[in-house]
Amino acid sequence: MRRVALFVALIALLSACREGFFDPTPGGTKEQPSVELIGTNLRMLAGEANAIRISFRPKDPSARLRIERSSNEGRVIACGLRGIDDPLPPAEQCMPDVPDGVRESITAAGLGAIALVREGAPIAIDLRLEYEQGGRAFSIRLPIVGTPPGASVCKDNGCNPFFELLPVRGGAFTATARWETGSGKLELLEGRVRAKAFSSTGIPYRIAATRSGTSPLSVDARMNAPSEYALALTNTGATDLTHIQIDATWP
Repeated sequence: MRRVALFVALIALLSACREGFFDPTPGGTKEQPSVELIGTNLRMLAGEANAIRISFRPKDPSARLRIERSSNEGRVIACGLRGIDDPLPPAEQCMPDVPDGVRESITAAGLGAIALVREGAPIAIDLRLEYEQGGRAFSIRLPIVGTPPGASVCKDNGCNPFFELLPVRGGAFTATARWETGSGKLELLEGRVRAKAFSSTGIPYRIAATRSGTSPLSVDARMNAPSEYALALTNTGATDLTHIQIDATWP
């Protein structure tokens, strides 16, 4: 009799597991995971015409933004937009200054893009944009990717912008970069690029895809989780790349 009772209890437990017994919100629908878009070595120039603009696909009209600035002088103004081409809203609808290293919330009706406007001398920023996943594609506009000041200073992607989207998933990846005059290189690197793994180990990153030349450049590759990937744009010419737009679709 005890064996029968134990068997019935086991069946009930397995049934509960299938029905979400261990779900922290039993009976509820599972939320899509958060996505984090990371941009590193992004140069900012003063003025609205030089704003960094990012379009993304949030599930709801809110996102969390954190930047790290090379200088605390001047301001970095953040505005929520519906689309990447939208005009900037009135100043009172924007964040008047994004502090260094502090995660701030951005909310706007129909949020689908943000603009970062610099007031002050040129600076470089790293940014993290976190949102509930509505899609895994993004576009970003940058005012400039300058000529590298020197190989020793810029080794291991120390000067050029690169981007990551977390969490990594396996599947097809595509990206295109466009800019005005000059030449560049667009690469998808596999490895711990943000952690400077090449500098610490001496082992080069695997190049999953690469194209060099004049604008536009396109790459595609197959990603394999849980490897880490970074999309990097490097200036390979003697003149600055200006008015850059990068469009990427991650699996």
